[in-house]
Amino acid sequence: MNYAAVVRILCVLGLLKSSALLLAGAVALAYREWIQLAAISMTLFVLLVLSLSLLLLTPKPVRAASPKDGLAVLVLWWVLAGCFGAGPFIFDAYQGWVTPILHESFSSLTTTGHAALVPVSTGGDWPNSLIVWRGLLHIIGALTSLVSVASIFAALNLGGPGIHKTVLFTLPEGSFFDALPRVLVAASLALAGLIGVVATVLSLSGVPFALAMSDAVSVATTGLVDPGRASDVPINRLHAILLFVGLVFSTIGLAVALEAVAGRWRSVFRDPEVVSLVGTLILFSAALGLLGISIWDAVGWNVSLISTSGMPLGEMPSRDIPLIMSVVPALIGGSALSTAGGLKLARLYLLFARAGEEFARLGFRDSVVVMRFRGRVLPDAGVIGVWVYLVAYVVVIAALIAANTLCNLNFPDAVYSAVGLISNTGSLIDLSASNRPRISDLLAIAAMILGRLEIIALIPALSWGFWRA
Repeated sequence: MNYAAVVRILCVLGLLKSSALLLAGAVALAYREWIQLAAISMTLFVLLVLSLSLLLLTPKPVRAASPKDGLAVLVLWWVLAGCFGAGPFIFDAYQGWVTPILHESFSSLTTTGHAALVPVSTGGDWPNSLIVWRGLLHIIGALTSLVSVASIFAALNLGGPGIHKTVLFTLPEGSFFDALPRVLVAASLALAGLIGVVATVLSLSGVPFALAMSDAVSVATTGLVDPGRASDVPINRLHAILLFVGLVFSTIGLAVALEAVAGRWRSVFRDPEVVSLVGTLILFSAALGLLGISIWDAVGWNVSLISTSGMPLGEMPSRDIPLIMSVVPALIGGSALSTAGGLKLARLYLLFARAGEEFARLGFRDSVVVMRFRGRVLPDAGVIGVWVYLVAYVVVIAALIAANTLCNLNFPDAVYSAVGLISNTGSLIDLSASNRPRISDLLAIAAMILGRLEIIALIPALSWGFWRA
């Protein structure tokens, strides 16, 4: 382990996060939210002192960093960024409990969007500075997700068949971290561009500016910035349509966006993840239509779930439809190179493609069938990696359901919450049981981080040998 490189990168990331705290502090000052300003200022001071001190005291690395060091930075960053992200909420903790503010921070950072905190300093109303801070945490988490899947996961081939590979990243000859700025710039431009376009279009359509900005960040990060939006439907049909289009773009992800920028539109419409998204929407929307639900509500609800954003696009409470119709779309999730969580559309496509290949071989046992994904021939070992991931995913969900039932949640709520946590879909999570132990907040935090690390990525980090020099 290249400890010097890992520590220095974490310090630089800490300094970058300080700029987000400055912006949240400026909002608190503008709205005279003095309690939040004090909390933000203390967090900023501690983060700056620690980051600068460690950066100055840590010697420059004597050897090049590797993808293993990148994974170490990613695991530590999710934990440390979530802990420091709880600082601005500190004075709004109910009866001194720390776990709710940690849950709030990690939920925003992982773009899960579930709100467990009721601000006590304002009698339950969310201060403007804390909503802005939730939005900033969503943006930080979305950038972390995009950069990690397009670089660290691609380098380690944690997707099995290379579903995270793009033209943005090639393994450098020198330090692994030398290749990250290119991915970071591309991800930042994509995220900023989507937020800007959605916010502008929403504002021009008559949506209030504050709501337009909040919804734009929620759409781009596939989270839920404003807790009040969890139960508020769009103000009109045009508002809902614009959110729908934005969520589709967010769900498709960076890989398809790169093809579109290059002008290869035919490749976009034939992309396996786009085909999988359309097929999934048609299948589940038709199923809801058979239950008497309107086509608009059915399609809107499924886009909300597949994007794992949980944004309401119509009158469709999740608990009023069959459990399977809520949890399966969220489990599938979006593109492998998007901010959406879940199993990922690419893996779903590969599983069905492999099943079709096996059926073809039943009739012609000596035939040669070649599987391809985005123009690349896939070896059997790559597809086996997808099956291993699927098994790990199912095992983790089963364990979360069991743990939730032990935390006094009834079985349906335990299923909803387990799927919501691991897929980072905040609208499915229900942790409102009055006799729920506080340790369940820590369980929820671990599950949300696990969902962002795509499960398999965390397995090496659990080995002592991984952290040895």
